[in-house]
Amino acid sequence: MRTAALLALAAMVLRAVLLAVGRAPDPPYFMPVHLLALVLIPFLAARAQLLRGPDSGVPQLFRAGFRPAALYALLSAAFLLAYYSWMDVTSFPVHINALVEQAVAAGHPEAEARARFENFFTPFNYASLSFFLMLLLGAFNTLLTTLLVHKVLRRVS
Repeated sequence: MRTAALLALAAMVLRAVLLAVGRAPDPPYFMPVHLLALVLIPFLAARAQLLRGPDSGVPQLFRAGFRPAALYALLSAAFLLAYYSWMDVTSFPVHINALVEQAVAAGHPEAEARARFENFFTPFNYASLSFFLMLLLGAFNTLLTTLLVHKVLRRVS
């Protein structure tokens, strides 16, 4: 759990520093940081569980890996909500304006397009979707690393 909190804190600090130096990353370009964390966290947690209890089964290894991955997803989503609500408040309006321009160029009325995009592209929606997708990715990575730890690392240890 400590590893998940430290990696979440490191991701938060990195994003805040990038914003402070004027290089705020667009969401797709920062996703590899989250992906790396969601691969490392379950692996390190399952490995630690295996070292604590060499007779740990797959359910114990999965639980040991998924708990910190879920914590990371929760901390990251809470930070994303705060980040886009209070720190980087211009990000969503800029993206919405670009999408509205594309919709107008495609022949849609500007008012209707703007209303639709402003209702969907909000910090809360972004944080919620990010949370559920990171949780799903964390579960998938935990399953893979659990099987890896159970089948491969158990033999090596």
